[in-house]
Amino acid sequence: MSPPGAQTVAGEHSAALACDSRAHPADKRKSVPAAQASSTAATQERQVGRGWWLFWGCLIVLGLCLCSWQVMRGQARAQHLEDTASAPELVMPTAPPASASLIELRGEWLAEHSLLLDNRTLDKRHGVAVLTPFRTLDGRWWLVERGFVASPAPRSDPEFTTPAGSGVISGRWQWLNGQGNSGGPLFGPNREGQRLQQVDLSAWQALGTPAFAGVLHQTSGEGRFLPWWQPSNMTPERHYAYALQWLGLSLGAAVVMILGARRQRQSALRQRQA
Repeated sequence: MSPPGAQTVAGEHSAALACDSRAHPADKRKSVPAAQASSTAATQERQVGRGWWLFWGCLIVLGLCLCSWQVMRGQARAQHLEDTASAPELVMPTAPPASASLIELRGEWLAEHSLLLDNRTLDKRHGVAVLTPFRTLDGRWWLVERGFVASPAPRSDPEFTTPAGSGVISGRWQWLNGQGNSGGPLFGPNREGQRLQQVDLSAWQALGTPAFAGVLHQTSGEGRFLPWWQPSNMTPERHYAYALQWLGLSLGAAVVMILGARRQRQSALRQRQA
């Protein structure tokens, strides 16, 4: 038989254990929401982190692509200037002429096949550029851009005349792209009545295949109007300067992306420690 004091101590110890066992499930219930909240916060942090990297990564790629594009444009412009400086003067060429060649043709205008290149401007006047095929003495036809004619009113076709009979013309040669057009954005159909949004040799497919897939910008001879066309006057150096700007944008975006990600990690660590 145990002494009375020992029974009292044992009873108190049993009561304490019972209280602990009753309190333990409640503690577990409290810890579950805390764990869920921590998991949710971690998931949100990962989502924010992925969005951060994705946004700045896309901006960097865009800047690099535009940088590369400007470099290629600068190289193309430099090549064009070199070709223009060394362009030959040709008379009735039978071989493909070099870009910017000065070409002389003998033949006659095909006036009934004239079309108008829409939305041209010269000296703040709105108008069109006249496009007329020219058939040479050997039977081939060339597309000739004859110059600018002002429109009397918006969407009103101007009146112009085309010389009849044989004649001699000359102009600067410009190649079109592989599809036989001048390229660039096109909104809606290319042709409306006698107007074209951009030069496209398919508008003269009834004449058959042209001498070459390009356009001659007339500089002299009968049938010439006000000179409108001129090559881009942007220098290669300007394109390279734009390329450096895009490269700088990409580098700046990379710095912001890295520093911002580091700051986000540090903020997340402080929140966990708190």
